[in-house]
Amino acid sequence: MGHISLRLMVISLCVFAVMSGGCVNLGGGTQQTTKFYVLNSLYSSEEPLESQTAKDDLAIGVGPVQLPQYVNRPQIVTRTSRNELEVAVFARWGEPLEENFSRVLAENLTILLGTDRVAVYPWKRTKPIDYQVVLEVPRFDGMLGGEVSMRVRWNVMGEHGKEVLVKKYSSFSERAESQGYEALVAAQSRMLAQLSRQMAEAIQAIAK
Repeated sequence: MGHISLRLMVISLCVFAVMSGGCVNLGGGTQQTTKFYVLNSLYSSEEPLESQTAKDDLAIGVGPVQLPQYVNRPQIVTRTSRNELEVAVFARWGEPLEENFSRVLAENLTILLGTDRVAVYPWKRTKPIDYQVVLEVPRFDGMLGGEVSMRVRWNVMGEHGKEVLVKKYSSFSERAESQGYEALVAAQSRMLAQLSRQMAEAIQAIAK
């Protein structure tokens, strides 16, 4: 009976530790806590496109963005092989991934196109939008310390989202510079920056 009680107590401690964002090593080790990560934008250090038409009143709408369901969860998902995924226990996104992706893309376009009139879906219907970018992302993952990939189908829409002006499929690959989730997320941020530049160039070409 004492054995059963002890086992139940250990299980209860482990469940409590996981739910509270950490895990206690009952052998006397240190406690492991959950870490949170976010994608990074280009920030203001990135110069607007040199050949852009001066049009700081250009209004851009970003979204909707559709990510694969297997990565659109609080935990960061990585690949351990071509067909096997691993869901992290102590590495999580700091906000819903689709929202983080959309927000960073919007910030990048703000910087690259030199306009502060960039809205994230859903926006108010009364807000005028010149061009809308719609994205479907079939892949956005990678291996810790290995290759990180992103594939995107994206359209630039006009006429209040009714006319397709640009339709493209983009594929990106980066190498995580080290083991760990920080390097993985940094590589994903670099790929998102590359996508942002492609979109900004497409919108710029249409706006001329």
